[in-house]
Amino acid sequence: MRVVSWNLGRQTREAPIPALLQFALSVLRPEVLVLNEFVDGPTRATLREGLSVLGLSHIRVSERVGRHNQVLIASTTPVELGALKGPEMPGGAGESNFLHVHLQTRALEVVGLRVPAYKTSRDQHEYWSQLATRIRENVDRRIVWIGDLNADPDSPAYVGGRYLAELRADGLQLPRPEGEWSFARGTCIDHVIAAPAVNLLSAEYVSVIEGIAVASLDPGNRVSDHAALVAGIGQSET
Repeated sequence: MRVVSWNLGRQTREAPIPALLQFALSVLRPEVLVLNEFVDGPTRATLREGLSVLGLSHIRVSERVGRHNQVLIASTTPVELGALKGPEMPGGAGESNFLHVHLQTRALEVVGLRVPAYKTSRDQHEYWSQLATRIRENVDRRIVWIGDLNADPDSPAYVGGRYLAELRADGLQLPRPEGEWSFARGTCIDHVIAAPAVNLLSAEYVSVIEGIAVASLDPGNRVSDHAALVAGIGQSET
């Protein structure tokens, strides 16, 4: 199964989504799509129609809190909302940028998220402490956590990187995706975390599709400044 996660870079506005996204998704062929830094609204009818054309007709969106971003999950098979909630932080960004679903025919749970870019070390520690606790509490389930984590486990000098490195050391699957970067300035901050029971086969950053740069620093000719993160998940081994 192919799970594609993509930060759309819409900030906190219902900004237009480039038509290039439809082309990119038609090539990537996700069975589950996770869009973060997404803002829902009346203008998203075209996006929903395009996803339906690609077979991604089962759509859930996180509840928006204030002016914060949301997460959209679209699937080729029915999805049911899960009970897990994002970290409770002042202003609600942790909850707005978090969505938990059950894939009813796949025996798999998916959490799509974007870690807010908190400025203070205190807020970063508070958010990551809550998120790491949720991940550890559900380590025995068939669950994946995927999105823009605003951190790199291979850069543990930073708060989020340190928590991710600890989760990896605890036995969570957190691969370094193939590809040079996930954010166009050269960093690797989009990741997939899988519980041990998940058969995580691959992870890859995709920034160029059929010779077209779908991720770049050029705002006029891209889907986003983030690459797509493509995760391959196999059937349960039990």
